[in-house]
Amino acid sequence: MLPLKQRLLDHIASISSEHLDLVPEAASALPLFLRERYAIFSTQLFGRRLMLALETKDWESGSPGEYGKHEEALKLRFGQAVVLVLPFLPSYARNRMIQMGIPFIVPGSQVFMPNTVIDLREHYPCPNAKRREKLSPAAQCTVLYHLLRRSIAGVSLKEVAQKVQYTPMMLTKVKDELEAADICKSIRQGRSLVLEFTAAGRPLWEQVQPQLTSPVKKTRWVRWDRPAAPALLAGMSALSRRTMITADRLPTYALPLAVFQNFLERGVCTGCRDAEHATVRIEVWSYPPDRLGDLEMVDPLSLFLSLRDSPDERVQQQLEHLISEVKW
Repeated sequence: MLPLKQRLLDHIASISSEHLDLVPEAASALPLFLRERYAIFSTQLFGRRLMLALETKDWESGSPGEYGKHEEALKLRFGQAVVLVLPFLPSYARNRMIQMGIPFIVPGSQVFMPNTVIDLREHYPCPNAKRREKLSPAAQCTVLYHLLRRSIAGVSLKEVAQKVQYTPMMLTKVKDELEAADICKSIRQGRSLVLEFTAAGRPLWEQVQPQLTSPVKKTRWVRWDRPAAPALLAGMSALSRRTMITADRLPTYALPLAVFQNFLERGVCTGCRDAEHATVRIEVWSYPPDRLGDLEMVDPLSLFLSLRDSPDERVQQQLEHLISEVKW
């Protein structure tokens, strides 16, 4: 990817046909955290003098409130509004910054400089949109990872992205979603953002459970002689391993959609019309089951979510036992 400065020059040229001449400005009087985070330039655009603060590399995207404080401090030092030039900003944060009147440029995406130029080519969600009633699959997987595998509280978003195997951009969206749902808040530690959860262990599970959904997107009957990784035992097959309930006649396995489709295309397994002709029941999951499960079966919390709407009282009793056995 091009350096932020070049991306800025190219973007302004594309929307205004003007070439910016960026003149470095002395920043010695700024607080250390602002000197480390931004490179300050002055320029002329549409006959007006502008001050630009280009965010340096390796910083994780901040919150609208944090950027608002930065812009106020810069404006106080330079005596005029300072436009923040940021390499990336999630749509939720951009929308909030527009509401707050914070001037910013995300080169290649959007420009918001009141009274100078506004270029909002991307679609914005309604400013008054309510938070999601249910978490996205990525957000749900992240919360369950935190509850089951290893705490991600106090860990930089970049490290969390590596642990849960999502891109940094996706993790930023997850962070915004969890904050909007009051599940956690992000705080700055040095150059990184870290998450601070509102609860821990079982209290957190009880808090988030209404916002969680079954990971099962659809079920399919297949003929598969030797199910193997990354397929994991799921459904009643997994519940029977973890509790005293009897398993169904056919074993149930979980797979992510892309893997299942690949297996069908390669002939690893063959689709069937019904259970009578099948040897295995496949649950297609909205997130990879092996990201949270062990080498043999899916994790207990996702298993609970996949079966909690069962009308069978025996299943409900065993689900209660399943949760009581979780080591929070």
